[in-house]
Amino acid sequence: MKVRIITALVAIAGIFPFFWFSDPVAPTNPLNYLFPLLISMITFVSVWELLHCVALDKNYFVSVPLYLVALTFPMLARIMVNMRTEYIRVAMLCALAMVIYLFGVIVFQFGKADMSKIALVYMTAFYVVGAFSCIILLRDTPVAGRFLFLIPFVFSWVTDSFAYFCGRLFGKHKLIPSVSPKKTVEGAVGGAVFCALTACLYGFIVNACFDVMPNYLVLILGGLVISVVSQIGDLVMSAIKRQYGIKDYGYMLPGHGGLLDRFDSSIAVTVVLVIINTYFPIFQVM
Repeated sequence: MKVRIITALVAIAGIFPFFWFSDPVAPTNPLNYLFPLLISMITFVSVWELLHCVALDKNYFVSVPLYLVALTFPMLARIMVNMRTEYIRVAMLCALAMVIYLFGVIVFQFGKADMSKIALVYMTAFYVVGAFSCIILLRDTPVAGRFLFLIPFVFSWVTDSFAYFCGRLFGKHKLIPSVSPKKTVEGAVGGAVFCALTACLYGFIVNACFDVMPNYLVLILGGLVISVVSQIGDLVMSAIKRQYGIKDYGYMLPGHGGLLDRFDSSIAVTVVLVIINTYFPIFQVM
């Protein structure tokens, strides 16, 4: 526990300058690209951890294109900040092109490359890159961006923490023991309830400190949805680890494991949050 706390404090201190200068500014200002640079590097390492997990990191025909995509798209989200529709179009076309390319890899490496591993890596890497890129999209949302991009981290960590404590105190029924033996139904419900309460509290704090009006109904219902999605994100990454017989994706964060181990639940939330906020804006100018 002591190592986990020290690592968390050091990590927070290290990323604080990137978060402080996360606001999009003039394209000619180097600070404009500081925050997306951090997200690009985290995405790159996360994709490497995934490839290493399934033993495809040394297959450079598979790994190198995915590394390039991981480095490019979070940064491109900031570069194309005023062209969001075009950015999404480029991302979808790149995803389709990558499918065709990996089909070629499967054909020309037939008998050498495991098709199921390549399919899993593509699907999961597409999810990881897209989810981290959505952090930039959330941050660059007009007016509300400074509040929105923190939600995936705050809400998922609240869900994780209270699911753990509620599970320890009240847990009697295993959730999915074949994937995560310690998680319980009671813990999952507790995490969802406290996430919804935190969403309401988050709205009150933002309303009190800034000149914006939260949509509390969307916040509370969104908090419940986010909690469920957060726990699914955690479980699916655990399922992959269990499938390949590893405990952690990496060792970059002592006491926590790799970046995927730390952000598995947070990144599951980002895409859902973008969808929710697109159709039901969470914060509005007063």
